[in-house]
Amino acid sequence: MSKFPQIEHHEAAGELKATFEDIEETLRVPWVAFACRVMSMFPGFLPKAFGAARAHFSTRHAERAADSLRRNALLPARGLRDPRPALRKWGWSEGKIAELIGVLDAFNYGNPKYLLLITGWSEAIQGRHPHGKPLSAEDAAPLPRGRPGQVPSLHHMVDEHAASPEVLRLYQRVKDLHFHHGPSSDYRLLANYPDYLALALEEAIAPVVRTPEYDRKQRDLIAEARGWVHSLPGPVGVDPRALDECAPRDIAGLTGLLFMYQRFIADITIDILRLKQAFDGDAAAAASPFAPSCR
Repeated sequence: MSKFPQIEHHEAAGELKATFEDIEETLRVPWVAFACRVMSMFPGFLPKAFGAARAHFSTRHAERAADSLRRNALLPARGLRDPRPALRKWGWSEGKIAELIGVLDAFNYGNPKYLLLITGWSEAIQGRHPHGKPLSAEDAAPLPRGRPGQVPSLHHMVDEHAASPEVLRLYQRVKDLHFHHGPSSDYRLLANYPDYLALALEEAIAPVVRTPEYDRKQRDLIAEARGWVHSLPGPVGVDPRALDECAPRDIAGLTGLLFMYQRFIADITIDILRLKQAFDGDAAAAASPFAPSCR
């Protein structure tokens, strides 16, 4: 399987490495999204884009927006089965099951934030800048930097170049089900649990993905994310005229990638929420597992 061009966590250096760390610290998440790693290939874009977004994403307003997207990403739980009996039958310990649920919680917490971030960048590069009112003192209140202590690191993704034939088949299944160009960070991390990932794809994802209900949910999430972006008092991304390092073809590439990744991340937000639903039900899936109280 060919790997979509990107800069991995361990490959980042200098300003880019500092930006990766800043993204994780500000969003309070344990990984840098696939979209960000791909857009790191364009000179100067990621530091400038996140520099514009940082102040907006360190607030309680941003946390509430992510909470709302998470709640609204739920699909009906019909047909979902708790995977614990199958995992126990395969010899999984309770500790390993808890570890897996912790991974799902971490992605479930962070995916709505990345949907908001990429939406802001997409709006900015297309010249649609927000004209919202200043935030109230309560909404503008800062969040603590850094991921909560109980959130695991999610850097140990299975690289397509080093994956087993079994994992490569699962990656191809992910791509074919969603019509995606590559496996997300979430699926690359879940590939560390290939027996679970195979079960999850067939029982929880395949029955719903790309159905009218699923695609309608994706569109609704993108519309909600755009509404949040346009409620802000200033830009969350970079105007293309400020990207001096990028040639016109780079601007065209970035514009297309941002448009695509909005939809990609909305899909993954729905998927991971559904996997959490299967374990613990609607209420647990929709709740923020790590955020400070923002209500």
